[in-house]
Amino acid sequence: MQIGMNIKLEKISVEDIYEINRIQHLAFKDSYERYKFCPAFEATNEQMISYLEKAKAYKILLNEMIIGSVFIYRISDNHFELDTISIHPQFQNMGIGGKVIALIENLYSSAQTWTLSTPETDYRNRHLYENLGYQQVGTESVNEHLNLIRYKKEVSTP
Repeated sequence: MQIGMNIKLEKISVEDIYEINRIQHLAFKDSYERYKFCPAFEATNEQMISYLEKAKAYKILLNEMIIGSVFIYRISDNHFELDTISIHPQFQNMGIGGKVIALIENLYSSAQTWTLSTPETDYRNRHLYENLGYQQVGTESVNEHLNLIRYKKEVSTP
């Protein structure tokens, strides 16, 4: 990873949606082609705006430039779902995803349970989540091309 890589999160505004969606399309294009299904790739700008009303949504900034986003849903008081994490392909495999998850977990330090889903064959993502303490808790078949693995992480609060 480069020295001087300053990663931070800021809430997404409606004005950010076009750029966030553009990056999300780039980040999930391969997934859509492989699995013939990817809500993050297929989302319209209007759908993305509606997600802002339901989710906690953050843009990922690298040295003040938007390079991705993360959407989080509150399931209950102490349970949050990491729904969509997208990072521009140019900035993938640089450790940014792990930093972003750590920032989110720190931001929501009262959370006791985190959950997420990822495609069964996305081994890089699975490796990342497992290294961060997420454990497999189930699978879900979406279509003949795609099985999702459900992950859960229990956090003990001090």
